[in-house]
Amino acid sequence: AADALVARMKKRIAAVVGATTAKAAGKTVYHELSPDLYTATSRTFVGRVYALFGLVNVADEADATGGGYPQLSAEYLVAGSPDLVVLADTVCCAQSRETVVARPGWDRVSAVRTGSIVRIDDSLASRWGPRVVDFVRAVGAALARFER
Repeated sequence: AADALVARMKKRIAAVVGATTAKAAGKTVYHELSPDLYTATSRTFVGRVYALFGLVNVADEADATGGGYPQLSAEYLVAGSPDLVVLADTVCCAQSRETVVARPGWDRVSAVRTGSIVRIDDSLASRWGPRVVDFVRAVGAALARFER
């Protein structure tokens, strides 16, 4: 039963990733874990999901310890100007498109200028298992904005 579940999950993930065109490849992403700018790099499970879509994680170069979950500075993020901001701190910390737009200097961030700020339920972005397919679908839907 477990092998069949894993096979179905892999098939569903491949279908979502396959439906996303190359327009998303090479775009940069920032995955926000908390409003004090903790994030996840490509070395983490969530970061690997973004890599499936060809996204480049802006936090990778800032992870001096290699732990996978660095705290970034606002200056670093503004300079990195990610194309996509994924908020995984909407339930715990009441973050939203509006709170991000209101941050000092963030008006210069590509994702803010293009409206590419996506809210993902905190539990969906942090509880792995069969729900990883739902997270992949949410990321795929967010990337649809690059198709336009």
